[in-house]
Amino acid sequence: MAPKRGTSSAAGRPSKAAKKDTTAAACKLIADALELARKKGVPADVTTFLGAALKHTLPTYKEARHKFQASVLSMVATTLADSESVLLEDIASAEATVNGGGDETSRREAAVVSAEQNLQVCQETLQEKQTLKAQTLEKLKATLEPLKEAQAKQQDGDAKGDDLEKAKEAFAAARSELLMPMKEAGGSKRPLHNLAKQLKAVHIEDSLLEAMELPLLKKPEQRGDFDAVILEQLDLQLSEKDLAFESKLKEAASAKEERAAAVRAAQDAHDTAKEASEAAAEELKAAKDAESAAKASSVEAHRAAKSLTSELADAAQQLDTARQRLEAFRSGPLVCFNELLERSAPLPEQEREEPPAETPDAPAAESGAAAPDVTDSKA
Repeated sequence: MAPKRGTSSAAGRPSKAAKKDTTAAACKLIADALELARKKGVPADVTTFLGAALKHTLPTYKEARHKFQASVLSMVATTLADSESVLLEDIASAEATVNGGGDETSRREAAVVSAEQNLQVCQETLQEKQTLKAQTLEKLKATLEPLKEAQAKQQDGDAKGDDLEKAKEAFAAARSELLMPMKEAGGSKRPLHNLAKQLKAVHIEDSLLEAMELPLLKKPEQRGDFDAVILEQLDLQLSEKDLAFESKLKEAASAKEERAAAVRAAQDAHDTAKEASEAAAEELKAAKDAESAAKASSVEAHRAAKSLTSELADAAQQLDTARQRLEAFRSGPLVCFNELLERSAPLPEQEREEPPAETPDAPAAESGAAAPDVTDSKA
């Protein structure tokens, strides 16, 4: 009796649940690999979407996929290529660092020399600016006293000029408001006293001030020849005083302009020195900033030169790591993706069963019949 044909769940063949778990793990591995593509500018939302779509597309056999599933897997393939490109670029960067160690050493040594030279120039410039600042400050201080002196002279001289102007106005008022009415109509003791006081202020002779009382207290028709002589002498001195006032006022105006010019000159000198001092202060600040930056650059250049050895060692380690990551990517998620991408549906069970083995010919001794006798047949 022939033995029964084995069932489809033959021993050694993985179960459907095991296949499902393996596919899910592969999808998770591929989804993690997609995240590398973010470094190539692929948005995080896109990689997240593609990773989530894997379980709905990749487990489906190639022949059974809808065109939308095929489109999603095409995008996954492109994104995986970007991920692989990221790993290749990491390798290229690390290789460039390792292979360019000699050139980088020369470059960093040259950077140290350049930074030291720049620092020296900045320090020399700083000293120059400090000297210039001190010089301009001294010049500024030197302008303060002349300016104060010119301003004090102007204030004092202008005050005296104002007093002279007021005295002139009072003198003119005394002649027009006091003397003239008394000359025309005679006066009394009170206005005569006020007039004498005003005229005494302008240094009219005391004897003339006493004598003018005689004609000014009289009415014009009561005055005699002697009174007329007194008034004539008074008018003469008053005219001289008026001319003196005019001359002094002209002199005062000229002196006032000279004082103003002196103040302007002193002020201009002070302003110029102040601008120079402020400019020197700004230049000094800029020189200090430049020196600070040069010091920082020099420190950084020395640090970079000293750290190159460890950087090259790190780069070598990074190169090894990058190569290992690329190998892991290619042998892991990339292989899984390509295998699942091209996976076809299995053949039906009967087509996959092996054909029955052919039975070999039995030996002649076991056939139960003797071989024909060639000689007998001929006979």
